[in-house]
Amino acid sequence: MHEMGIADAMVKTIDRIVKQEGAAGVRSVTVEIGDLSGVVPRFLADCWVAVVDGTAYEGVKLHIHPVPGTAQCLDCDTVFVTDVESLRCPHCGGVKLKPLSGQDLTIAEIEVLDEDE
Repeated sequence: MHEMGIADAMVKTIDRIVKQEGAAGVRSVTVEIGDLSGVVPRFLADCWVAVVDGTAYEGVKLHIHPVPGTAQCLDCDTVFVTDVESLRCPHCGGVKLKPLSGQDLTIAEIEVLDEDE
């Protein structure tokens, strides 16, 4: 389950940013997960809870937003929305595809606490 390593890397990145900015703490984190990234959102959510347990980020809410994957068929040039379950061109049935979007995992937002919270 590579989601555990991803959650750990996210915490380290968030911690570095929070310290750099001098924030008092974190209320929530929003990530965008591409449908073609290979990351399973529910696994990442479970791993997040485990990784932040006993840290300054325990209780920080993780918001996950899926990002649709798009691909281009190399046989007929059709561009279409897809995911890892349906990697076949809907127009010609081709399987030679070039991914165009939805491959990334991005920390989109870190909501920090105010000084008096």
